[in-house]
Amino acid sequence: SLIPAVAGLAAAGSLLDEDAEEKRRRIEAKIAAENFGAAIGFAAGAAMAVKEKLDEHAAREEQKKQQHEQTMGGL
Repeated sequence: SLIPAVAGLAAAGSLLDEDAEEKRRRIEAKIAAENFGAAIGFAAGAAMAVKEKLDEHAAREEQKKQQHEQTMGGL
C-alpha cells in the first residue's frame, strides 16, 4: 500500500522542515549573540577611550597646578 509510504515521507518532510527551522533559529541566535558581543565590545572600547581622555586631562591639570605652585613658591 502506498499510504504508509506517503505518510512516512510526509513525516520525514516535516522533520526536515523542523530541522531547518531549528537550524535557522540557532544561526539567528548566534548572529544576535555576535552582534551583542560586538556592541558590548564597542561600548567598552568607547568607555575606555573616554576614560583615557579624562585621565589625560586630569593629569595635565595636575601638572599645570604643580607648575603654578612651583612658580608661585619661587617668588
